[in-house]
Amino acid sequence: MFSEPHVLGNVALVHPSDTTTLLLVEIGSLSAMNGDRRVATQLFGYDRGRDVFTQVYAHVTRKNNNQEIRYIAKGVLRGSIISAEPTSDAPFGFWIIVNRSVASGVYKQVLRYRSATTYGDGNRLAVIDSEMPGIQQRLGLWRPGQPLPLPQSGCANPHMLDGALWC
Repeated sequence: MFSEPHVLGNVALVHPSDTTTLLLVEIGSLSAMNGDRRVATQLFGYDRGRDVFTQVYAHVTRKNNNQEIRYIAKGVLRGSIISAEPTSDAPFGFWIIVNRSVASGVYKQVLRYRSATTYGDGNRLAVIDSEMPGIQQRLGLWRPGQPLPLPQSGCANPHMLDGALWC
């Protein structure tokens, strides 16, 4: 019951480029007593010639320790998928993973690093939002001194602290 899909989350058509449309499907299991549940994110492309959907990305995570899988719909990372999953050793942080579409249309990992954000650090931002300057810097899309990449929800007092964005 807790490992099979039972909950349909977000289902949307997304546009990683001006010429590509993909089907985004997020599903989840039932929540356990401790709040944990499996969450899966999948992207499908449609092949008109063969009249079939093909999976171009899939990832499953658990969800009670600030894990997240996020499709980036706009900006310099448009079409990318970023995931944050807890590490299993101290200092307890997160593995930040960025996947992007390659020439074949399938998504491949282009970045993986241990976060500056740590579990329970008091930062109210989602892990992916707090790591966005680090993600973009590692991909060559942002440099210190440029305006900080801010979350969509806004940020009253943006500043960097120990390599992570804080508001």
